[in-house]
Amino acid sequence: MVYVRPEMRARWWSLAALLAALTALAVWRAACVRAGPDIDTDAYAHHAIARQIAADPRDLGAHWVWLPLFHFAQLPLVLAGGTMEHVRWANVALTALLPIVLFAYVRRTARPGAAGVPADVTALVAALVAAACPVAMQMGTTAQPEPLFALLALGVAISFERRRDVAAAVMLGTAVLLRYEAWAVVAAAAAALAVERARARGGRAGVAAVGGGRAWVVVAVPVALILGWAALRRPVDGQWFGFLRQTHEFATGALPGAAAADHGFGQRALWLARDLLFYPVFVAARALGPALAFVPFGVARTVREQGGRFTLVLLACLGFVSLSWATRSSLGLDRHFVAVVPLYATFAAQGLSAAADARARAAGRAAGEARERSAVVTSIAAGRTVGAALAFAVIAGLGVELVVWMGSWRASIARGWPDRSALGAYLRSLPGTPTVFCDDATLEILSGLDRRRFDRHWVDDPHTWALVEEAARERGTVYVATWRRKLRGHEPPGRLVFEAGGDPADAEGSGVAVLRVAADESRSQR
Repeated sequence: MVYVRPEMRARWWSLAALLAALTALAVWRAACVRAGPDIDTDAYAHHAIARQIAADPRDLGAHWVWLPLFHFAQLPLVLAGGTMEHVRWANVALTALLPIVLFAYVRRTARPGAAGVPADVTALVAALVAAACPVAMQMGTTAQPEPLFALLALGVAISFERRRDVAAAVMLGTAVLLRYEAWAVVAAAAAALAVERARARGGRAGVAAVGGGRAWVVVAVPVALILGWAALRRPVDGQWFGFLRQTHEFATGALPGAAAADHGFGQRALWLARDLLFYPVFVAARALGPALAFVPFGVARTVREQGGRFTLVLLACLGFVSLSWATRSSLGLDRHFVAVVPLYATFAAQGLSAAADARARAAGRAAGEARERSAVVTSIAAGRTVGAALAFAVIAGLGVELVVWMGSWRASIARGWPDRSALGAYLRSLPGTPTVFCDDATLEILSGLDRRRFDRHWVDDPHTWALVEEAARERGTVYVATWRRKLRGHEPPGRLVFEAGGDPADAEGSGVAVLRVAADESRSQR
């Protein structure tokens, strides 16, 4: 009979459990994708931009306030005839990859404590919490960039901690063109390198530990890419980093509310504290459920075992989204927390291990020193029993929360947008290949029409209607597909041929519609 060490048994059981869980969760996400169209409107906007730059990649204004990489990453897919559904399927896979990377790193770095919890078990709990996080699961069914960015952020954290400078520079350089949170990581990395260099000069760290001047490539590469993008956008925006100002203006405009200056200092301080705790506490509670209770007890252990640099990189993402929300430079969406989920999952797993160690030490003291070997065995057994019970309770509680979240999410996907889908079906039924003026990404994508059929000028811009009439004269007939309220007052150049989703009490201000503009109709109105 072959003897297998307990450590090896723990490793194989952990791997088997992780793969089984990830497979089940991936099937769950796939079922959501198959249930209906994406219901995240920003995902449609990203894909529509990729379709737009397929005609002219030099049109940098098309990226609006977003960074360009996710749009250019979809460009080969668009040129090959792919759709947004392919991006959703890619995210199903990427969401499964992140827990595997986290498992491998925590297993490599975790160390058993008083309870002797194997590193494989700690890694398994961290990976399961990250995999079953409802927000991460939801993003794994959309065509959003969050799954890709979260994987990159985790890769940067691991590479930066392990002093893999080139790998960290490549991944961070990629990340800074994907989401703004990575810009905070650059600042955090620069601060860490500066502090380490100062300590080395003070004789408190060796030169090898700092990594020499080569380590600064982690900062230099992403900074160069950020400046390069800002320089390319300057002629478009009319100023350096104008897209940042536009981001703030959009967020503040979309979040109406009383100005802080209208209230006293105490009220403003209370609001600021609430806003700064929004992501670290409130969103984390929604995203992680019972796992959050063990997060505080695992912070020190994570810094000690997984590393200070690892923790700093992901905390920088948390700090950025928190500060952005406090200054109303973002919309405060739960999905912005996805990149921080691996850190909180590690905190929670290490907190559970710390609880097991605490119980083992308490049991050891209670057993006394009369039978030393028996006391050790008893304390370890007590610690592992408590740790296993708590871990099971956390995973089970998170699973219940996941069922509620994903049940509601899948139902929303299944409902979809019947009015927008109906408009898309109407556009597909049109004879020939007429040009469609459309300024809503969901209507364009749901139509399934060739990207070259669309003119994406804003319909509520008066200049657009001159282009509509000109196109009608040149091509005979064109269509305008948009929200009904945007067509109010513009019916004379043509006639409404389709409406859906309108409120009878406000027929001209609700729902979606299609306006047909023909050359003869356009002339008869002049």
